[in-house]
Amino acid sequence: MLSRQFLAPMLGFALAACAVAVHAAEPTKPLQVLLVAGGCCHDYATQTQLLKKGIESRTRAHVEVAYNPDKSTKATFDVYAKDDWDRGYDVILHDECSADVADRDYVARILAAHRRGTPAVNIHCAMHSYRWGDFKEKVAAGADNAGWFEMIGIQSTSHGPQFPIAIAFGDRSHPIVKALADWTTINEELYNNIQVFPSATVLAKGTQAIPPKPKQGEPADPAAKPAEVTTAVAWTNEFGPNRTRIFSTSLGHNNETVADDRYLDLVTRGLLWSAGRLGDDGAIAPELQLSAGEQAAATDWVSSVSLPAEERGKSVRLFNGRDLEGWEGHIDPYWSVDGGEIVAKNTAENAPPVSTYLLTKKPYRNFRLLLEGKLATSEMHSGVAIWGKKFDKDGESSSYQGHLVMFPSGWGLYDLYRRNGISGDQGGRAKAAGKQHDWNQLEILAIGSRIRMAVNGKAVLDWTDPKPELCEAGPIGLQLHSNKVPQEVRFRGLVLVEDPQDVLVTAEPTTAP
Repeated sequence: MLSRQFLAPMLGFALAACAVAVHAAEPTKPLQVLLVAGGCCHDYATQTQLLKKGIESRTRAHVEVAYNPDKSTKATFDVYAKDDWDRGYDVILHDECSADVADRDYVARILAAHRRGTPAVNIHCAMHSYRWGDFKEKVAAGADNAGWFEMIGIQSTSHGPQFPIAIAFGDRSHPIVKALADWTTINEELYNNIQVFPSATVLAKGTQAIPPKPKQGEPADPAAKPAEVTTAVAWTNEFGPNRTRIFSTSLGHNNETVADDRYLDLVTRGLLWSAGRLGDDGAIAPELQLSAGEQAAATDWVSSVSLPAEERGKSVRLFNGRDLEGWEGHIDPYWSVDGGEIVAKNTAENAPPVSTYLLTKKPYRNFRLLLEGKLATSEMHSGVAIWGKKFDKDGESSSYQGHLVMFPSGWGLYDLYRRNGISGDQGGRAKAAGKQHDWNQLEILAIGSRIRMAVNGKAVLDWTDPKPELCEAGPIGLQLHSNKVPQEVRFRGLVLVEDPQDVLVTAEPTTAP
């Protein structure tokens, strides 16, 4: 059972939050979050990435995105197809805008998960989804069309024009509200409140000043006073026989609002509270607090890369920012973690006589890999090995046989322990784009028998192996080259997408030869 002892109250989600110790015991599993998004009237392709990045940079969580690009009010989601669709998730983040989905069985299947105890967070247009009948009037408790509203806790049916909303938090004793300050949004939509159910607790109200509309053909009266409208904009609810925790906010129409740190703090705290991971004092559970390295990993260059819509939700971090979970190799004395970076290092005395590799435990075949690499000490190249296997060479059991994408000294491709050099630096493009002793932003796209690479925003390599039989699924390997002098190479980011779209995303796309 998870510990209920919490650290001292957290001061928001500032990056200076307390780092947690790395324990020798089995690593704590991150909070498993399912974000369901899509439908009418919003830029969900962007907002899903803002939410995923924002949550994962505030707490130890993995946000899986189920995104439907359907922009109609009838968007549905395959993830809800099974009765146990919520299995494996700690909390569901509803960001749908499916106002005209009225399939009773479909909606009942969604609600059943929350009735049996799976927590939920509802954002913005989720309030206006899954409605039918005379939903503009107060629904009766237990009525055929009441279920979704009862889960949310407030019945809302419409919104007014977009103007700034002044947000004021009420009861400061609630864990979600602690450490949050009142603020005013940019132009946003203020949702109405038809009714607040007895099971709901309002945490924040929003006030919007709406100037009167001038009469047709007449100029606006500068002396006319705006009308003030105030409604609930953030609240909690207890739903069903298990009193499942639900948090909702009607804010979040525009990308600028969703990207606002104050909004992301609110959503993340609501998510943690719903999942029972926020203490009464407002402190995040220790096992879900990010270390300094994890914070750095969550806000690195890789996290800023915009992936194609088809890949959103499929990306995985091979490196968690705090330890080498998921990796294997000749770790002692060559591999360690420092400040959210993987460090490969040797002295002159223990320099590896054979190149050694830090290897993922899982094999990969067709993928996009985003990472940053830096040669800190020595002039010997490093690289990323793919499409091969762990190889025992002269007593080094963690060497590699397969393709090596080299950087930065010897840009190009090498076939380890088979054909040797297979492609040099094509036209000198990689050397021109790369940095010898600084961070290089790398994108490796490996599909079929074709390898492409972008370096610091420039497409530099495009090579197809004439022997596709040598292109097999294999571990990703980070190289510390054989040498006789001190070396240090650093890696960070390391985000991978399997079965990606056939284009480079950090440089001008290359086309198939």
